Amino acid sequence: MSEVQLKVPAVYLPLGNLKINGIQLRKFQEDLFYELDNSRKILLEAPTGSGKTFSIIVLLSKLVFQGSKLPIIGIYPSRVLVYDQKKSIINTLKDMGFKEEKEDYYFTGQSRISNLQNCGKYMVKGEDNTCEKNISLVLVDLTSETNKKAYDILQNLKASDYLIMLTVPEYPYMYISHIGKVEDFSRVIEAVAKGKVNNLQIRKSNIEHIFNEFTKYFNGYFFIDEYHLYTGLARASLYTLIRMIDDFNSSQPIHKFVFSSATPLSGIHVDKVIRAQTFPNGSKIRKDTTLIFHLTNKTNAQEALVDYVTSLQTNGRRSNSNNNRKVGIIVDRVYYISKICEKIQAAVVWGLDRDYGLCRKSSDIKNEKVIVGNSAISFGIDIPDLDEGYIHSHDAETAIQRIGRFGRHGEGSAEIHIFTTAKYSVVNFLNSVKDKPLSLFEYVDVIRKVFKSREDDKLDQIPLSKERSEIIYKTYEYLKLISQSSEMLQIKGYTPPQVSGLIKLRPSAEDYFKVFAYRPGRIVGKWCNGNEDDLFTLIRNFEYDKNNGCFKETPSRQNPEVYLENIPQNKFYSFLEFDQISKPLININGLTLRLNVIKGLEDSYVLIITEDDMKGLWDDFYEMARLVASYASAFVSCYKKNRRINNRQEYECDSVDALLLFI
Repeated sequence: MSEVQLKVPAVYLPLGNLKINGIQLRKFQEDLFYELDNSRKILLEAPTGSGKTFSIIVLLSKLVFQGSKLPIIGIYPSRVLVYDQKKSIINTLKDMGFKEEKEDYYFTGQSRISNLQNCGKYMVKGEDNTCEKNISLVLVDLTSETNKKAYDILQNLKASDYLIMLTVPEYPYMYISHIGKVEDFSRVIEAVAKGKVNNLQIRKSNIEHIFNEFTKYFNGYFFIDEYHLYTGLARASLYTLIRMIDDFNSSQPIHKFVFSSATPLSGIHVDKVIRAQTFPNGSKIRKDTTLIFHLTNKTNAQEALVDYVTSLQTNGRRSNSNNNRKVGIIVDRVYYISKICEKIQAAVVWGLDRDYGLCRKSSDIKNEKVIVGNSAISFGIDIPDLDEGYIHSHDAETAIQRIGRFGRHGEGSAEIHIFTTAKYSVVNFLNSVKDKPLSLFEYVDVIRKVFKSREDDKLDQIPLSKERSEIIYKTYEYLKLISQSSEMLQIKGYTPPQVSGLIKLRPSAEDYFKVFAYRPGRIVGKWCNGNEDDLFTLIRNFEYDKNNGCFKETPSRQNPEVYLENIPQNKFYSFLEFDQISKPLININGLTLRLNVIKGLEDSYVLIITEDDMKGLWDDFYEMARLVASYASAFVSCYKKNRRINNRQEYECDSVDALLLFI
């Protein structure tokens, strides 16, 4: 395995004039403070580690200056990011001099903005040209795991309190669950989907209660972080939420959206783009960094990474530079994390709710010396002094994000080991630039030439996503019009959604809510010790015990395929209907079993996506279907007649005839 080293000098951003509680803003943060007076939707484009998340504090300071008590809603693509951002904001508030009155959620202190031209009507002038105001602040994280505590905190919110709520795009539906109105909400969705709202037998007071709770936090300043991380299906949910919030505030538009993204937005119009430009001096956001490319002849470079880091750790060897550095190891598959954890003691962040091998799941990874993880730590999580990294990536965008976890702020230097397959063109290119110090933008260009660009799955553009989004929006619209009308039958302005009838659900009190309100997935499987985790993560990475219908702790790297007797005409079925029609088999652990023996699938629905469905969206159906099946609740499938025996004497699909997406 050969190596090529590249040097990237420290990176600086220019500073602005404003200070918030003594913290001098970077120029792009200051630009945001002022632009909030002019624009409704703002995009922040800035390098990883530049302080985009501090934008929430900028929003808070703006609201204090304006004398407004609108809430700030931070929306993130995952629960892990929600929790990390809460910890980061707590640390920032303490640095700003705020006092933690009640553990991890209630703070009091003085909001101070220095170097404003005037203090306006709601702040007073203090010393050193500083505008000041004493405030109380509630900081709450709302996810499916924290909702009870979050609701208790929100219930006790005082009119004088400022509020920062960190959550995921599905937060309005969590409120419906909390108030026990899932069944009624599900009935409304069903009536809207079937065009039978006139047949609804729900009291108007019930409708009003649902609408008021559903839209409880539809005003305010919204910070949409890591926008570029949303896959198509999750992006569709976010689009629908933004559309509802825009409509809710249409008569008195006081809300604002601030998007943070490493790439240009698609599908959303913004009024202003604020770009952070680098500068020869100013505020350091990245240390001097050495990138060491390990060019392996192995087809899967993750295997080379695992061999390398386990050899370093088990033999007591580490980087040549500094054995005291905090270490991060980031791969893609849970399987490879489990192989590392068999030999290395570390904290693990991997999306599963458990320890494994020598690794333990830690609630405070910022104080750990060695951290192993996958995409759960690739994005957004800020770990101080993480200066030695070992990473793998399938695409340029993910590589840039993972490299960006290391060498942030402070003194010293960072060393990042990047494992990739030794393609002839890559080796030649790296050798041509290895002796040149690279600017930030030159380094990004190098990564984009070493790795291919990330493929967007575009699943927000398929009929299911469009129909699902339209029906849930029309449900919101119907609830709004009922709440505003004097009587149930006197509704003006409502037009039913144009639907194809694609989504047909079984009679159930809650199925419409589950299918329309939440992102596809959320299907759990069982470990053999009785615990539960995401079913498809277990299927892809651990051995299945067919006798007990559960997953053992034994790692098993696999990409399960499903073999079908036939592919039915319609596209959407309950799993039981699909099982009866297609008689699917699954290849798992080298065994071919009936798919219906896998516990957890029995209450799901199956969307069948064929090559014809993705014409104009996917250039290569085979590759894209396999890509989606590597991270979503999905299997690639083929007709039983289109499978062959591979060199391991196991069946595998000779072609991909359909992608099966489970909901």
